[in-house]
Amino acid sequence: MTKPAARMSSETVFPTMAAVVAGYVMVIGNLAGFKLPPVIWVLIFAVYFASSFRFLKRGGLIVIAIAVALYGLAWVYTGEAGLKGLSSAGFLFIFLMVMQHMADLAARSPRIAEAAELIVSRPPGQRYLFVTFGTHVFALFLNIGAVILITTLLSSRLKGAGESSQRSLAIASSRGFASTALWSPVSLCSLIVFTHVTGVTYAEFVPYGILCMLFFLMTGYWLERGRRSAVVNTEGLSLDDTFKLLRVVGLAMVLVVGGLLWVSVFDVRLIEAMFSVVFILGAIWTVLFVRAGHTNVRSLVKDYARATSGLANETAIISGATVIGAAASSLVGQWVGFQGELSAVTATWVAAVIPVTVFAAGLLAINPVVTVTVLASSLNPVWPDAAKMILVLAMSWGWSISGGGTPFTANVAIAAQKFGQTGFTVAMKWNGMFLALMLSIATLAAAAGMVWLAG
Repeated sequence: MTKPAARMSSETVFPTMAAVVAGYVMVIGNLAGFKLPPVIWVLIFAVYFASSFRFLKRGGLIVIAIAVALYGLAWVYTGEAGLKGLSSAGFLFIFLMVMQHMADLAARSPRIAEAAELIVSRPPGQRYLFVTFGTHVFALFLNIGAVILITTLLSSRLKGAGESSQRSLAIASSRGFASTALWSPVSLCSLIVFTHVTGVTYAEFVPYGILCMLFFLMTGYWLERGRRSAVVNTEGLSLDDTFKLLRVVGLAMVLVVGGLLWVSVFDVRLIEAMFSVVFILGAIWTVLFVRAGHTNVRSLVKDYARATSGLANETAIISGATVIGAAASSLVGQWVGFQGELSAVTATWVAAVIPVTVFAAGLLAINPVVTVTVLASSLNPVWPDAAKMILVLAMSWGWSISGGGTPFTANVAIAAQKFGQTGFTVAMKWNGMFLALMLSIATLAAAAGMVWLAG
């Protein structure tokens, strides 16, 4: 998430908030069974981006331009097929907004601050593991704010520390955040993948995803063993400190378990379930916050209005990529050479290349949102049904490796800035061996999985 803009005129706030409110109406109406025409999203996006134009960066503008061009092309060639991605793009737009509200509440919470302080104040021998898993858990509801919070606290404590200590903790926070793509139901990776890939559910995927996350993080921990300081006469956490940490873990578990239960009970898509759970929890938390005197409604609304415009570039990339993926999928479907199911041999080679493709695109400053959206929407119709799980896992691995190992991703850039390093140093110099190992494992595992399931 981006930081809210410092100043916004009332002329800018009103149309921006009107577009956001209209988006909420569209999403809630669709969830309640009142299907509104998807083309309304065109007007909502037009108003939102026009009023928030000054927050758009080059990457966001490029994605918007490509999305509009492909949307028009798909509409011309396939009729209404070009509209298929609009509802998903709108849903992701509003999901981003409701997650921003959750992140704002978490950032204001004294209990979250206490837990973060405990994590970064652990002795050197324990700090790497606490920072890795602490950032991971915070990222479930703080998103990129988890990296900002943890690295800010760490950088103030590591002034004058050697490069080895800075290196270890910078990549610890980066890996903790990046690994959420391997399993988290509120990560953009999971939401995008399960919006476009059919034939496998999140409930079926999550045990594999959690195992992959643990392997990812513990391999990083093992590689850092030579740089971790020995623990000498270290006192354990007090009971009170343990409860402070467990409260944060509990909040994250409520999100995850709540989403899984919502999917199971109401038989809806993952993104619909997570929107409902986050929306309800955010409303409850807002009431509790206001009643406890931590903030007031006027302050929350004012800050939220600024934040909604501040997210324009992220919205452009995320929602634009969804439209691009849907349009590209419909256009590819018109190509006679790409109809029907891929053979097992071809799918095996493609699966092996997916993680490398997502990572390579990241090195070119192409956000994984764009790459994975296009891959998921294009490959899903032609992928062997028996091996859809491999498709999901390959894209998740590619996203997590790109997210923690390319200089242009937000979490790497933030860690680099906080520790006074370049993005290349954090991503490549400090994290290069881990990246090479993860890419090799992901490539081999994807190919082996395809041979096993579809061979």
